[in-house]
Amino acid sequence: MKKLLIIPILLALLTVFFWPKFSLTSPLSSFKPDISNTPTPTPKPSQAIIGLAGDLGLGRHITSTARLKNDFTWSFGGVASWLQQNDLNIANLESPITDPCPEGLTGTFTFCGDKRFLPQLSQNKFILTLANNHILNYGQSGLKQTYDFLSQYQIPFYYSHQDDYKFTTQTIDNISFGFLGYDLVTYPPSIANNIAQSELIEQIISDISQYNNQVDWLVISLHWGNEYLPQAETWRINLAHRLIDAGADIIHGHHPHVIQPSEIYKDKPIFYSLGNFIFDQSWSYETSHSHLIRLTLSQNSILDTNIAPITIRNNSRPEIETID
Repeated sequence: MKKLLIIPILLALLTVFFWPKFSLTSPLSSFKPDISNTPTPTPKPSQAIIGLAGDLGLGRHITSTARLKNDFTWSFGGVASWLQQNDLNIANLESPITDPCPEGLTGTFTFCGDKRFLPQLSQNKFILTLANNHILNYGQSGLKQTYDFLSQYQIPFYYSHQDDYKFTTQTIDNISFGFLGYDLVTYPPSIANNIAQSELIEQIISDISQYNNQVDWLVISLHWGNEYLPQAETWRINLAHRLIDAGADIIHGHHPHVIQPSEIYKDKPIFYSLGNFIFDQSWSYETSHSHLIRLTLSQNSILDTNIAPITIRNNSRPEIETID
């Protein structure tokens, strides 16, 4: 009997003796690791990847081919993977999007695009300038339809000839972009001594001064120049330099329908013409071969430039050229 009484007493003594070592208030439970020497991770620098393309015309053979195939992905299929690797892609939408869109016969210069292309414009991350000499082919009604369709699909666009759509912005990884677009074909300047002069030119310079400090990168899209010339005219070169001097960061040129040599001026890229992107002009090598540009950017510098040559096949489908 005494032995039986001794056992509980011993258990009680052991519990009292060891309890502090395993209690919630013991030094073990309140232990905190010393992290004073743990290195702080270096934050990843902000970076944006943008694509630039030339003339994107959804009219005539492009719409007719899509309807015949019942496939509105066809014209984008050869470049979609390239486009979707970018954060956004800038192109000149050289046709209103209307419903109805009458069949565009080969040879007509009145363009419209079928609304069934809209998912492709969205999925391939386009931001579109509408400032060109075909956007009003169906009048103000066609232009309004284009605004409404693009807005419905949340496709950003800009048309600096109307105040409501004059300037748009996008932000990628804390890098801000602003976009202005002008049509110098419908509204041509006078040229004297290779200097372009007009109220519109002065307005462009004023707009650049107004918006330059609001964004990290200010992109100016210009529909300009004579068609099919192998290089930019002197007046365009002089104008591009003036716009860079005023505060523009990237010049995105289109309308000549052929590639023209680009340049870097004061560390800013000027693309005088990127040629055709999706367009039905396969009647010459120059109008059916062009470039896509990929720029990798930090907040204040170009980190990398990549050129992707494309060939427009079947008069309707650009494809990335493979290099053997």
